[in-house]
Amino acid sequence: VFISTHKFVGGPSTPGILIAKKKLFTNRVPSECGGGTVNFVTRTNVEYVKDIETREEGGTPNILGAIRAGLAFHLKEAVGEKIIEKREEELFY
Repeated sequence: VFISTHKFVGGPSTPGILIAKKKLFTNRVPSECGGGTVNFVTRTNVEYVKDIETREEGGTPNILGAIRAGLAFHLKEAVGEKIIEKREEELFY
């Protein structure tokens, strides 16, 4: 499941959310290398961290974006989907 929180009310600048079974991730090399993804390096070999979440979320985490994503869910629940849908119809249709 992939959730595009940046499309929610209050969601701009938020990261996407991926929910998947860990067994689906069999690649031992991260899709993008970043800080925290490498465990050990030699002249001929690179050993990446074993934890899939750490390996695939390299670099500086988007902490503010993650907080905003949570707040976007709270806002969506507080306002209500019906009201949001009605307002979108008024604006776009």
